[in-house]
Amino acid sequence: MEHDTAAVASLPRSAAEAVPPWPIQLVVRLAVLGLFINGIAAVLGGIHYLVSFPPWLDGVRVLLVLAGCILTGVALSCRAELWWTWGLAAATALVGWVGLPETWDSYRLVLGVAVAVALGGALLLAVPKTWRLAAISLYLLFHFGGIFLATTSPHTHNYPAPMVTIQLYTRLYHPYLQFIYMRNAYHFYSPEPGPASLLVFLLRTDTGQHVQAVDPQTGNPYERKVYKHQWVVMPRRPDDVRDPLGLSYYRRLSLTEQLARGSPGVIVPEIFEKSEVQARRMTRLGLIPLHPTEPIGLQYRLPNSDVMRYLLPSYASHVILYHTPDVQTAARTTVKIYRLEHRTLRVETFAARQPDGSYASPFHPTTYLPFFMGEFDANGELIHPQDELLNWLVPVMPREPRPNDPDDPFRKTYLDYMSVHALDLTPQQVLRADESAGEVFNWSLLR
Repeated sequence: MEHDTAAVASLPRSAAEAVPPWPIQLVVRLAVLGLFINGIAAVLGGIHYLVSFPPWLDGVRVLLVLAGCILTGVALSCRAELWWTWGLAAATALVGWVGLPETWDSYRLVLGVAVAVALGGALLLAVPKTWRLAAISLYLLFHFGGIFLATTSPHTHNYPAPMVTIQLYTRLYHPYLQFIYMRNAYHFYSPEPGPASLLVFLLRTDTGQHVQAVDPQTGNPYERKVYKHQWVVMPRRPDDVRDPLGLSYYRRLSLTEQLARGSPGVIVPEIFEKSEVQARRMTRLGLIPLHPTEPIGLQYRLPNSDVMRYLLPSYASHVILYHTPDVQTAARTTVKIYRLEHRTLRVETFAARQPDGSYASPFHPTTYLPFFMGEFDANGELIHPQDELLNWLVPVMPREPRPNDPDDPFRKTYLDYMSVHALDLTPQQVLRADESAGEVFNWSLLR
């Protein structure tokens, strides 16, 4: 009996007795050292505004901030139950944000979020437990309220969403859900998923050579530069299917969907018919016609301002730098970007036999609507802001091939005006071109 009593008395009576916490002195030293290292990076950043530094010092600043954040993060993980460790973590992240070069904007964004999270953690630990539980409960209600509004804000058939829902979602929840990436159809399907978008890039590298050519619109001869062309599709199967469920492919598909966000109010018929945008488009009807079945207002898609300012330039720079061997080649390369909206066939169309006995292909080129989003250089600068076809649909038209037509050796059932526009060719040249040889866009890349 005495032995049992002694055994019970020797058991730890608290978590601190079972696993002794890290010494406060060690935690303080690690956190302060991390803050000090980030302070050095911040001082270097301040001096950089006064004196020009060699470029390699920016890398030193990044490494210093990384080391400082790691040290303070270790200190925080050692004693996460203390509110002041979270406060030191917030201070370290804030000083690190100042110490980072401006070009490391994504890293700065991460540290900005870390500041907010650390301050929130410090505040939660500083208040009584009842208030802490209340704050966490309110946040969970706010979060799931956003999910509820994300699924109910779209209109259903002829019934619009309630005004309160629209106002709350637009003004409050949309920025929040966009930030935590719970806005895309990758997460929500309400009421139905829209058409998927693919991105097609045409890289044009100036070879320094010139040839005589004829303007397809005016018929006048002119001297044209010779370019080396390369088509890039994002995402592409099977290259981007890197797991059994294809999750890597669909995540990349959600990246392309970011460019599909358009500004409201640009398709009002009365305003659109009188706009300069439509007037410029009409000057190119002789070479590239409008789509025969799409309303003209829907053939022009103006992207949101953040898409035009940030996403398109960054996508263009990435594609050029990734697919060129050196800086000199990248400087001579531009990229034309097309967003292809893939329309799903109706069930009746998919099930019906065609006159030749075959079934319609869900990947036929005419099921894609290519929108031209601009031509950019390696710095992400839009080259022709007044391009007649900028943000316009460049159609892929169905056609019936004629038997024994020498101008149509491949008997194409479509006319690819995207290749006409991208490569500055005539429709007849596109018909005669061999897709498999890369002379025009190869639509089999999308299957």
